Amino acid sequence: MRTDLQVVGFAQTLPRRIAAGVTRYEVGEPLYSDATLSSGVNTAGSAVGANTWELPAVDIMEIGAQLFGGIAISHCEPFSTGTLTAHTAFASCPIPNVGVLRGRAETPANFDTDAELLLYIGDVTHIDYSATGASDGGELYTVKTTPGTPADTAGFEILDGNPSKTTVDLLVDFRCYRHDITT
Repeated sequence: MRTDLQVVGFAQTLPRRIAAGVTRYEVGEPLYSDATLSSGVNTAGSAVGANTWELPAVDIMEIGAQLFGGIAISHCEPFSTGTLTAHTAFASCPIPNVGVLRGRAETPANFDTDAELLLYIGDVTHIDYSATGASDGGELYTVKTTPGTPADTAGFEILDGNPSKTTVDLLVDFRCYRHDITT
């Protein structure tokens, strides 16, 4: 079981509908949607509708442009091979501004001392997507740590971290669970 990302502390487990044929996801990977919430059909840049979720193949979380679906805590169907069928997944969704999302740093050297970590606390950032790099050779999701990369509209606030493990703790902005709103 991969654990690219994990939820620590206060969270709610929510069902997330997964459309048939989307990219396979694993436990510990984020789910999201970039479709608008107008009619429940495919209305924006992704292949899924507003009422279904998918594995992001982009850096996330841009407030107002993407909708955070939490971290997958159930396996996709079918589990190991074949095209995904439409099914319900379960995701752990950190309670905004209270629950903590933990991930490894994209650039471990940026967070390997307390002095460096302190420079980032309070900044906002994204979850970085890489098509490869995970222990199983698949997608890798880490906390973006390159200075100047996060925009003011990023949905995750750096709360703390563990320099010896190069992990970063994030708070989820409440606007990550809304869509089509101004920042």
